[in-house]
Amino acid sequence: MSKHKDSSEHRGSKRKKPKSDGACEVTKGRVRAHFLDGETGPWAKKLAAGPSAEETSAAAPAPDEQTALPSHRLGPDYSAPSSIDIVADPVLHAISTRRSISKLDPETPNDSDLRELIHAVSSVADHKGLKPWRFIIIRGDDRIRLGAALDEAGGVHRKSGEINEKPLRAELLLALVAAPQDNPKVPEWEQHATAAGAGHLLELALWQAGWGVMWRSGNLTNEPAVRRLHRLKGQELLMGWLYIGAVPERYRQRMANSTRPLPDPEQFLDTL
Repeated sequence: MSKHKDSSEHRGSKRKKPKSDGACEVTKGRVRAHFLDGETGPWAKKLAAGPSAEETSAAAPAPDEQTALPSHRLGPDYSAPSSIDIVADPVLHAISTRRSISKLDPETPNDSDLRELIHAVSSVADHKGLKPWRFIIIRGDDRIRLGAALDEAGGVHRKSGEINEKPLRAELLLALVAAPQDNPKVPEWEQHATAAGAGHLLELALWQAGWGVMWRSGNLTNEPAVRRLHRLKGQELLMGWLYIGAVPERYRQRMANSTRPLPDPEQFLDTL
């Protein structure tokens, strides 16, 4: 969520000719070397072969020379065919096939696996790099403690020997905590969005690694008893728990034969 200055700011009526010091060629050379295997998207290939940003900027018409925008809205232009192959790309395929699995088998990733996956998702968009999020591992009897805290928060009184079995629906729970930092340039809501992004990226990473996940929360998530159990500080916000486990074979078979389509993307896309 970092903010960038517009690289196309008007710098006066006189335009300098592109420098011939080879800097642009060095950049393009690095891109060519990095994407030499040809397995990347067309954007990378165009970057490797196309003109530099400086050359493009110099060739662009001045603001007063640009064609005026139409007074009416046209909407997105879908006339050009897409070069994206969701099935062939493993990341896009994982994103498009992800499902929340409510009933999980007992096998779980170990703590070392979790560490590596969280290391990967720390690339989440993060304005000022504040890392305003953390995870808490909940296994074994700690799940019973969570159930007791939820009962206390909800005013539930059980008979002797009875427990709240909801946290037992998976052998591993990961609590996601948004931990906003004091920064005048990054409002709290933006840091909450970063934390939620880290949670969703971790869901996708777990899914790609072969694990099932269900993100659960509820009205009692940030009640005092539950907050105390998770040792939350003043501004911290508990954003729920990722229930993690192995995907049952019946779910795998169901997903393999599923014909449920993804929603029409046009409802999420528009222009000014």
